[in-house]
Amino acid sequence: MKQIQVLRAVFGVLLTLPATANLVRGQDPPRHSPASQNGDKASLKLVVILSRHGVRPPTWTEARLDQYSALPWPKWSVAPGYLTPHGYELLKKFGSFDRVSFASTGLIAAQGCTDAASTYIWADTDERTLESGRALAEGLYPACPPAVHSLAADQRDPLFHPRERESNSADARPVKTARETTTGPMPDQRQSQLLAEMQHVLLDCSPEKSCTPIHAPEILLLGDSAGGAGGMGRQPAETRGPLAQASSFAEDFLLEYLEGMPSSQVGWGKVDEAQLRRFLTLHSRNSGLTHRTPASARMEPSNLLFHIARTLAQGAEGRPVEDALGPVGSKIVLLVGHDTNIEGVAGLLGLHWTLDGRRDDTPPGTELAFELWQSASGTYTVRVTASMQTLRQMRAMEDLTLSAPPARAVLTIDGCLAAKHACRWEDFQSNVNAAIDNSSVFQSASQ
Repeated sequence: MKQIQVLRAVFGVLLTLPATANLVRGQDPPRHSPASQNGDKASLKLVVILSRHGVRPPTWTEARLDQYSALPWPKWSVAPGYLTPHGYELLKKFGSFDRVSFASTGLIAAQGCTDAASTYIWADTDERTLESGRALAEGLYPACPPAVHSLAADQRDPLFHPRERESNSADARPVKTARETTTGPMPDQRQSQLLAEMQHVLLDCSPEKSCTPIHAPEILLLGDSAGGAGGMGRQPAETRGPLAQASSFAEDFLLEYLEGMPSSQVGWGKVDEAQLRRFLTLHSRNSGLTHRTPASARMEPSNLLFHIARTLAQGAEGRPVEDALGPVGSKIVLLVGHDTNIEGVAGLLGLHWTLDGRRDDTPPGTELAFELWQSASGTYTVRVTASMQTLRQMRAMEDLTLSAPPARAVLTIDGCLAAKHACRWEDFQSNVNAAIDNSSVFQSASQ
């Protein structure tokens, strides 16, 4: 009898292997109706996507970067901060995948231009965000890409940036408290080790070479602990010191890798994918402290989250709603901004993910999607997903399909009764109202 039970258990495990293999290969979790398991099948009515721009060079000039390293940084084909041709093509692939993915739900047609008019795109005024919007539009509708709307190039868009206002030393206290709670007053042992590794790369250290900087004392990353500082208008508090510096350089190495530069140019040949992943934990940690600490970063994303919620409300009500983005009847509203926007909105709602082996990372092209579903009985739910191309997909310019998709996860929203699948519309609204800073909310310039 015992042998039969063992055989049954083994046979049961074998039956699950194909499904497990699909997860290992990274197949896209199907966009099934979140209410289908309850027998009340829902349909997708609207999706609001908050996207980060694509691959770009560092925003610092080469001359400035070279002050922080023993060797000159690699040269790029476009100006600092501009979208690269490689980055443009990657986003076209992402847009093409979004078309296939949303068509599988019935939201839009798989081909043709019928739904182009129901897709509204608003981008920040930077060259990289405008071009990223155009790349996504071209991927979604190759024959008829919709227009990318934005403010004039010389204007600051309040949808993606908080209102200018003075910060004071009190604004920095929550960041300092959060940092000391997380890491202690000084960097912990793992962080110190990563900072030391980063310093060795910047100084071109080896057994044959000294690690003493000759012309750039700024790259001594272990001299001070990271600290909080009053903001300079764009955000209430910012991090500075070795963690912030290392975070910036980690992203620069990431951009070199994603651009497909030869291995000899990625961190001067000292940063392979494994080392890059280690360095990216410094970037995620610094970004989390800066943009995910609610007490200090609350005002930064509040206006954006408010307008996302109003846009979903317009989709649910089917009539014009004040402060909504895009016209009534829109099926896709695409907002092209920055990693700071995604991190801030996610921080306000308590959203977390682990994709491609990294927690809460937001590489170029990351999409945070708010899906509005309507059940057969007429009730609405909101489901939030995070999607990103993997590091290898971006470096190799791989095609994206339903069988070889970007990394994607359905996220849990705290305080939702159906958090595993979706959030009741009423619960989602309550969460948004509780999370945002009303003093930071005002009419969007996109109205």
